[in-house]
Amino acid sequence: MLKDARKIIKKSLGELKIADDLRYTVEIPPSAIDGDVSTNVAILLSKIIKKNLKEIADEIIEKIKKEEIVADAKFESGFINIIFSDNYIYSNLIKSIHPIHSDTLNGKKILIEFVSANPTGPLHIGHGRGAAYGDSLSRLFEFLGAKVEREYYINDVGNQMEILAQSVKSHIDKKPLQDIGYKGKYIEDIAETIKNDAPLKLKIKNLDVKEYTINKILEWIKNDLEKFGVRFNNWFWESSLYKKNEVDEIIQKLKEKNLAYQKDGAVWFKSTDFSDDKDRVLVREDGRKTYLASDIAYHFSKYKRNFDQYIDIWGADHHGYVERMKGAVKAVGCNDKKLKIILYQLVNIIKDGKKVNMSTRAGEFIMLKEVMDEVGVDATRFFLLMRNSESHLDFDLDLAKKQTPENPVFYVQYAHARICSIFKEAKKSEVRSLPSQDLSGGPKSEVQLKLLKLKEERELIKKVLYFYDLLEIAARDYAPHYLTKYLQDIASCFHSYYNRNRVITENTDKTFARLAMCQAVKNVLKDGLNILGVSAPEKM
Repeated sequence: MLKDARKIIKKSLGELKIADDLRYTVEIPPSAIDGDVSTNVAILLSKIIKKNLKEIADEIIEKIKKEEIVADAKFESGFINIIFSDNYIYSNLIKSIHPIHSDTLNGKKILIEFVSANPTGPLHIGHGRGAAYGDSLSRLFEFLGAKVEREYYINDVGNQMEILAQSVKSHIDKKPLQDIGYKGKYIEDIAETIKNDAPLKLKIKNLDVKEYTINKILEWIKNDLEKFGVRFNNWFWESSLYKKNEVDEIIQKLKEKNLAYQKDGAVWFKSTDFSDDKDRVLVREDGRKTYLASDIAYHFSKYKRNFDQYIDIWGADHHGYVERMKGAVKAVGCNDKKLKIILYQLVNIIKDGKKVNMSTRAGEFIMLKEVMDEVGVDATRFFLLMRNSESHLDFDLDLAKKQTPENPVFYVQYAHARICSIFKEAKKSEVRSLPSQDLSGGPKSEVQLKLLKLKEERELIKKVLYFYDLLEIAARDYAPHYLTKYLQDIASCFHSYYNRNRVITENTDKTFARLAMCQAVKNVLKDGLNILGVSAPEKM
């Protein structure tokens, strides 16, 4: 719908000899406004060409009204409000009766790396936010036709892994570490497993404790993600970069480009050449490589796989690393414009009206598994996606468990279940035909749909048609949270309509029309929930 509005605005501006290079908005106005779409193009033009606002609006409106799909256009409070013809509205509703698959991103290859939590402990709720965000973004791109690969980068090299192994060994030897060790029952459980399992205890002499611990924790992580509905195409081990000598090769490449140098016994990356505040160490004095060295090699490895876009989803604590990484990618000869790094903020768990304190190193944190077990996968995913990833998120466990309209995911799922119930009732009532099966788009169908004359029916139809515009906007802005707001809005609109109107009536044509509208609403509810990784139940 918004696309078609933009086309007619662009055409109108062209006929008026006005260049279409303005950043005007085209949006769905509030229901109190008499219009299907609204634009501020006249306001922007009046500032540029210094002409009376209403005169400019009237000239544009005159052109817009000539379009076949436009019934009327009006000027109000600086905005031009466009009303589409009934034929346009109903013909597009017919298209929405059957699931629509977009081809906006057809042929585009995208690699999304997300979660990538260090295997030092089970996934906590913060990791869950990154998982829900990355997976839903992937689903959104796939719905629009892109080929997406999901990747988890396993940091199994470095000082943290050594501390992890020492933490487990300390419990095996009954000599707990004081300040530096990882704490928490999971560390003790791993140590107890090794101590009490005789075959494993013998095997552990040949199998490093670190390797066993990493594999055990990674097993937990994979199980949690599987339950959460998140599956990865690739599990990329940091250690594989060292086995293939790719870290040394990337450091040598930087040296050859005069972008790495030796100083004080260490090797440094000239990150100040790429807007960093100081140069960064790649190799320490004792010969150990830094995480930056591994990360540069890893990203170079990504680029060799020839994707159109590379997306990294990181926790907010990596804020200072973003420009550094982009600079490193550019330094090794890759197109840094293809790399999109998205940060997500922390999650505050609210229980009994109070914030729950968490600390990963101290072993005091809310595990993703705990939240899934308490409120369910659907509520967990929906709640984690309700805000912009860069905003802090309060997760109210008590609200997420409620089976009432107060709970947003329940409210949306109930709308879908309600429509399914309507169709079951229609079959029992032996309604002559059901739109999901019989709507062909012929003249008879359009006559029936024109019986949808109520204002709230038009509002519902407009929301359905807006869904496909919204998906493209959400993909453009990397913002699956737009969908949670949209689904709540259309669910509210449907519940309100249903509470005031009967769908199955004595008038078979009106019944058919209302069922057709319900089918379209059901489709967007189901598709929207699926993109969020949330189920669309048929009964509740």
